[in-house]
Amino acid sequence: MIPNNVGYSFGYASSQRKTPKPRRIAVRTTISPAFQTTLAAEIVRALDLRPGMMLSQTVEGNLIVLEPLHDVESLAGSLGRNRAPVPLEKMKAGAKAAMARAGSKGLSHA
Repeated sequence: MIPNNVGYSFGYASSQRKTPKPRRIAVRTTISPAFQTTLAAEIVRALDLRPGMMLSQTVEGNLIVLEPLHDVESLAGSLGRNRAPVPLEKMKAGAKAAMARAGSKGLSHA
């Protein structure tokens, strides 16, 4: 049985998706013996959830927070339009140079 003081909050981890209207959807659910539960259809529709989507689970006080995690393809266009694609090798070279600069300043990780 779920204690009455446990709440659920559903939000978006990415600003790319349409943010739902701020409202509270309150439903009850039961945890199965395998510690599984079912999302209410109203929540699934409100947040446009799809089978196979990954969710982040966080505990904040006595709240369970589930947030959809979006894949790389969902970020397409998030840096704006008319930007030339950067080849992977150029990205790797840039990352390597940045790590070398950080290391020379004593900012490298252990």
